[in-house]
Amino acid sequence: MKTVLIFIIIVLLTNIACRKSEIASDIPNCIYKEIAANKNNASWEIGSVEEYIFQNKLVYAFGPDGKIIADASTGIKEANCNLLCNIGGFGGPSVNLCNGENFYQKAVYKRTIWKKK
Repeated sequence: MKTVLIFIIIVLLTNIACRKSEIASDIPNCIYKEIAANKNNASWEIGSVEEYIFQNKLVYAFGPDGKIIADASTGIKEANCNLLCNIGGFGGPSVNLCNGENFYQKAVYKRTIWKKK
């Protein structure tokens, strides 16, 4: 009985330790709250949130869910959740200007914060 109990405890601890949060940690609170509030909303048109360095600051790209709207734009938000610009969308590569620069040529990808399952 004691061996079974120890085995169960080990399995539970391993399971808890291996779980990953659906939303990356150490991100601005407002970015976290926006994702958390909408991630289970089937009509939220965002498919992923990625972190970039752009113009010497961290920004967050709220990319469209291609299953809902194929030609939607990507919203680029600053760490305080202010919208910096929208890029892409129906106009394609010609509308990738953000704050005077081509976002995809100048931005440096850091990581994916969240991705719709």
